[in-house]
Amino acid sequence: MFKNKPEEVFLHRIPGFNQSDVYLALAIPRELPLLYSDLSFRNNINATVNNTDANTALDRLINENSLDSLLSEASIDTAIKGGVVFKNYLDNGKSKITYIQPDFYFPEFSKFDKRKIVKETIAYTFDDGKGEFLYREIYEPDANSQYWCITKINNWYNGRIGKQISSEEINIKLTESPLTYIPYFRSGGEFWGYSIYDGLEPLFDELNHRCSQISKILDKHSDPNMYGDPSFLDEKNNIASGGKFFPVETGEEKPGYLTWKSELESNFKFIEEVLFKILYMVSPLKPSLYGLDKVGSGTSGRVQKLKAFRTECMVERSLLYWKQSLKKILYLSQQLEIISGNQKYKPEIPNIEIYVSLPRDSYEQAQEEQLKTVSGLTSVKSAIARINPHYTSAEVENEFLEIINEENEKSLQMFLGDRGGVGE
Repeated sequence: MFKNKPEEVFLHRIPGFNQSDVYLALAIPRELPLLYSDLSFRNNINATVNNTDANTALDRLINENSLDSLLSEASIDTAIKGGVVFKNYLDNGKSKITYIQPDFYFPEFSKFDKRKIVKETIAYTFDDGKGEFLYREIYEPDANSQYWCITKINNWYNGRIGKQISSEEINIKLTESPLTYIPYFRSGGEFWGYSIYDGLEPLFDELNHRCSQISKILDKHSDPNMYGDPSFLDEKNNIASGGKFFPVETGEEKPGYLTWKSELESNFKFIEEVLFKILYMVSPLKPSLYGLDKVGSGTSGRVQKLKAFRTECMVERSLLYWKQSLKKILYLSQQLEIISGNQKYKPEIPNIEIYVSLPRDSYEQAQEEQLKTVSGLTSVKSAIARINPHYTSAEVENEFLEIINEENEKSLQMFLGDRGGVGE
């Protein structure tokens, strides 16, 4: 939004807009995807399986692909563009994970199901200095449900495909597509996701317009016209004293400024009471998450969480797409390692945990988890993972073992103490 030439964006929306006029392009559109990313992937994901070898491989794959950083970046693009495409592939025998902008992704769907993909293409143009070319990767399954990657490079002339330069077909030996589209959110059976900006652009335009008006009025107030007795002017009608001191005789009119009541209060009220209230209602932008609400930032995590209830619901609803997709992505990543022949273990579909990063009260959460654990409503491992959402599965396991060791040590000391008492 507005990151290129804001006056061009404004010109086609506001009739009579002059490019020399004051224009303030507020950076609020940037805050929405950043907030979504902070709430979704501020903490590391937790991916676990029951198989020890596969669990170790998962931690390694996540670390080697810097997956947590990748998810943080991709979530911003997902919110802005409505979705991103993740890709599993092998690079010199190593299982790699990356993501692609939806601009370069072209799926073909079943005639009877708008979300069933029968063929996928990644395509983009590039210039190597000798000419412009079209690069394509086409993914589709064969009769045995194994996916093939067909790579083609063609000349590209003014939007038209020219002579084929090269072509290659590779059996990637996966029974699922290595491409995974992850939407921000979608509805109505549609495949493509909705952007976080859907329905908000007119609000951003109006907010920029109103703030620009205020700035323009204040500029006029900073350099107003003057009035006064003609005797203060010299032969050239300039202020004789240089504008610093005006001697006023009896009966002369004192100099002054031509000003007017700007009545800016109505603009301020419209911005605060209408535009921002609508933004708070239809976007994840909540004042409590920035410490800007009237209650203040010193309130408990529980209160802030309740005030951001709808934001939490929105993020959790979006994370459902991420969890399901990450199960597939990490499972394919394991399979590609086995296909490459560099690793030997049984791949498993992992369990994925992602925690919304809303303000938390650590004391309240610890009490809650303690009550659940004592009541037998949750495991100690699960409680550790929820209290420490930044922990990896290995760190959760190590913490759990450390707790067991401490408990065993306490029991042993009590047992030895009791024996000493009996002997005496």
